[in-house]
Amino acid sequence: MRSQAFDSRINTARVAMILWLSFALLFVVAASGCGSSTDTVGSGEPAPGTPDEEGIRLITRPDASYTVDDLVAVGFKKSKQFEIDTLPGTTDIWYGFFRQKDVEVRFYESHTAAIELGVEPAEVVIGKKAGQRDYLIPVVNLYPAYAIVGNMVMLCERELATCESLIDALEE
Repeated sequence: MRSQAFDSRINTARVAMILWLSFALLFVVAASGCGSSTDTVGSGEPAPGTPDEEGIRLITRPDASYTVDDLVAVGFKKSKQFEIDTLPGTTDIWYGFFRQKDVEVRFYESHTAAIELGVEPAEVVIGKKAGQRDYLIPVVNLYPAYAIVGNMVMLCERELATCESLIDALEE
C-alpha cells in the first residue's frame, strides 16, 4: 500500500515534467520562427534584396516605382515595345539592352502587382531550355534569371548580374 506522501511526490514530479516539456516545446517553436534576413519568405520567393538560393531570382525595392524613362536615363537602350495585352496586368513592356546585354522589362501598377502577376510568366520564361523561343522575342531564350524591382519585372540575359548592374545604375 502506498502512502499519500509518495503519491503526492509522484504527482508533483509528473506536473513538473509536463511543465518542463511544455516550456521546451514552446522554446523550440519560438526558435524555429526566428530567422536571418537571408531566409526566404513564405511562398518560396527570395527575401527582399537577396537573390534566392539558385541565384536566379531577386526581389528588391518594394517602395520604388519606375518608368522606361528612368531606365533610359541610366543607359538602357530601348529596342522594341510590346503590346501590353500579351501579359495581363502590365502597363508597359520593353525589350532593350544595358551594357550590351539583353533585358526585357515588364512594368506593373505596383510592386505587389509585379509579384502577383509577374512571377508566374517570368518563371515560364526562365524555365525554358536552350533553343526554346521566348513568346515575345523571336530569338533563342537567353533569360535564365529575373528580378522584381519595385513595379518592374526584369528578365536578365545569361545571369542575374545582368539585371543587378541595371538596378545598381538606378541607385546612383
